[in-house]
Amino acid sequence: MGISSDIMHDFVAKEIRAIYSSCDGWKITERPVGNNYDRIAVIERCSNGHRECVKILVTFARDFSSDLLDELKKPEPVYDGTVARNSFAVMIPANANMSSIPAGLLVHTMRSFAFDGRELAWVKKPVRKEEAQKAAA
Repeated sequence: MGISSDIMHDFVAKEIRAIYSSCDGWKITERPVGNNYDRIAVIERCSNGHRECVKILVTFARDFSSDLLDELKKPEPVYDGTVARNSFAVMIPANANMSSIPAGLLVHTMRSFAFDGRELAWVKKPVRKEEAQKAAA
């Protein structure tokens, strides 16, 4: 048996790994929060004797709900005695309502999902020109 996860979260995990690469020492773990569809991605690494921790709230909602900020801003426990540097961010679909996101909170916009009016849509990669010509022929 393998791990079962939603394909939407798989696309978002790829986007997070593009920002916080494992080549730079980042380790990513995710956990559900809120309605169990929203997630918090905890990204950690040790650098120069300090533990860096970035918590990203991933939500697919059009309007940002501030009730999840308490869970996001809670620092992760450190058990090895190092000093932790915590930072926090939010990842939302493109064209989402950003007016309710507090100032100073880093916002990442999803490339894979966007709102088209009131509906959440999957943003597909554009078809290459050569492939389109082959398909037309």
